[in-house]
Amino acid sequence: MHNPQRYLQHPDQIELRLLPLDKAPSDCTSLLPLGLSLKAPGPHPSGEWLRISAPALSSDFCINALVTECTHEGDHYTLKLAFLTQEQLFRARMLEQMCQITLYQRKAPAEESEKRALEWIAHQAAHFPSNGL
Repeated sequence: MHNPQRYLQHPDQIELRLLPLDKAPSDCTSLLPLGLSLKAPGPHPSGEWLRISAPALSSDFCINALVTECTHEGDHYTLKLAFLTQEQLFRARMLEQMCQITLYQRKAPAEESEKRALEWIAHQAAHFPSNGL
């Protein structure tokens, strides 16, 4: 298995919950070319499977990913995560777009929240990395 060639960079301002999985998902085949990079407070060894969620954005949105690299950098660890199915990669890409929209919305008054989301989608969504999705 080769590591992904490109990684979406998760913004530090949106907290993710990382839950180790007891066993690998049954849909394991090969790694897709687009992964996810994020900072974590603690280590997660290469080969560990994680269930990722963003409680501040959605209570029921989860993604399974494989840790391909974990490096210690000062007060945190940088994880590189890979996806093995198009569905999980699509979900990760959707989560990262939701994070970017949330950050964009925070720069304006609350009453303009929906307008800001539509603005971000109109200007940025087409340029968001997809690597063949």
